[in-house]
Amino acid sequence: MNRPTEDIPVYSIESLKSTRQEEVREFDFFRFEYFVHDIDHLRVPHRHHFYTFLLVTMGDGSHDIDFTTYALKPNRLFLIAPGQVHAWNQLSHVKGFVVLFTDSFVALSKGRKIMAAWPLFRMDQPCYLDLKPAEVALWVEEFKYMEQETNRTDDFSRDAIFYSIGTLLVRASRLYHHLLYKNKTGTTDLLVTFQELIEKHFMEWRAPREYAARMNLTANYLNSICKKKSGKSAGELIRQRVLLEAKRLLAHTTLTVAEIAYKLNFEDNSYFGRYFKKYTGLTPETFRLQKQ
Repeated sequence: MNRPTEDIPVYSIESLKSTRQEEVREFDFFRFEYFVHDIDHLRVPHRHHFYTFLLVTMGDGSHDIDFTTYALKPNRLFLIAPGQVHAWNQLSHVKGFVVLFTDSFVALSKGRKIMAAWPLFRMDQPCYLDLKPAEVALWVEEFKYMEQETNRTDDFSRDAIFYSIGTLLVRASRLYHHLLYKNKTGTTDLLVTFQELIEKHFMEWRAPREYAARMNLTANYLNSICKKKSGKSAGELIRQRVLLEAKRLLAHTTLTVAEIAYKLNFEDNSYFGRYFKKYTGLTPETFRLQKQ
């Protein structure tokens, strides 16, 4: 797999399908069969600044999301979050729908939920769902309605698309809730809050007590919540996120190990090397060689 020369490329909606910069876009819609044209630059690992719904209705192939290869199958719905490292592999006769949207688009109306308020696109969740045919029909109907609205030019189409995305977010939230949160409790909400804080602060905060203080909890109570709801300690969840970012940078960039250590806020290169080997069993250099 080809690697970029420095850091991992990051695409906005307007730059995803073209190197020509257009006006800032907060939403876009594609038929999957059209989207797959001219995406050679997306076969190289990259990140997005936006959220993606991808529903496959026909064809097959695969794509990589953070070191895991996922098959493209009919009736499979993918949710790809900003920041995840993504790359397309082989694609064969695929059809379906691709919807791209930003956090600011979801917060279009004052007082509406931003994406962080939805129980979706989280690291602890599967990044896809296999839908039943009746559920697929509902998603396809909504996507086709959205497609009609993108072709309108009146003053109401933006609002119509906004509410349509809201409908899809509700549908996806219910599906994930049924799959993962059948017995949702207040402690589950605390785990979600902790994971959101990790995403924001993992480069600067490495100790559970720093997160516990922000959440007005004791470190011991935070740790017990994490073990009960995720099977992992608070420290493990923090390390999991740090190591994921380290692996992304080692596998998909040519930044030196020292530069990666600095980027991840380690005090020095040798400490980063010991940290990485302790929890992965490999030196950073060995891991990089294995991923080339």
